[in-house]
Amino acid sequence: MENDMTKLEFLDKLRDALTGRLSSGQIMENVRFYEDYINTEIRKGRSEEEVLVSLGDPRLIARTIVETRGGSREGAAENSGRAAAQNFGMGREQETKRRLQGGAGVPIWIWLILAILILILVLSAVFSFISAILPIILPIMLVLFFVKVFRDWMN
Repeated sequence: MENDMTKLEFLDKLRDALTGRLSSGQIMENVRFYEDYINTEIRKGRSEEEVLVSLGDPRLIARTIVETRGGSREGAAENSGRAAAQNFGMGREQETKRRLQGGAGVPIWIWLILAILILILVLSAVFSFISAILPIILPIMLVLFFVKVFRDWMN
């Protein structure tokens, strides 16, 4: 793949390589899949060039999509997009993302932040309760301490 290829050039080459081999709907689904992936990775801080280099040659991706689309034309874009992603490095990243998600598709880091916030809330409630009863308990404890010391002194 050329190092100076842009996202649009990559998507055009992918579209051209798929034309005539898949239905127009399947082509659009696959192109959207890769466009979304590239945009997501760029938003994460990776450069466009870095993302495109990690994907590889769009013609090879197209070949993999066509070869792995299965027997039926329904759902082929979804299956072929996944297979091509796995063959060209995206699969591992997406599989990792899928495994790092908890219930309802929420990433695990959000669950961790939520757990930390709940822990802070619980500790805050406990310390608030202790600080609320401390002015009452502390004088009682002091009085009882002095009563004991006085009794010990008297004996």
